[in-house]
Amino acid sequence: MRSELIFRAKETVANKYKLCQTASKATRRLHISSRNTPHTINDAFVRIADGFDLPLSVELIPLLS
Repeated sequence: MRSELIFRAKETVANKYKLCQTASKATRRLHISSRNTPHTINDAFVRIADGFDLPLSVELIPLLS
């Protein structure tokens, strides 16, 4: 089952290293402690394969002169 998810996600993120990083970061953000981790990992691969983008918030730090 998971191998199918990985192959689908690889169509969206071709670089294997970047896919692994993306899945890891998505799993950490999506995981709920009452849920099994493998289910969260599968959900992350499904979201990557479907093209969901989780934008990172970037805060600008004002420069003090």
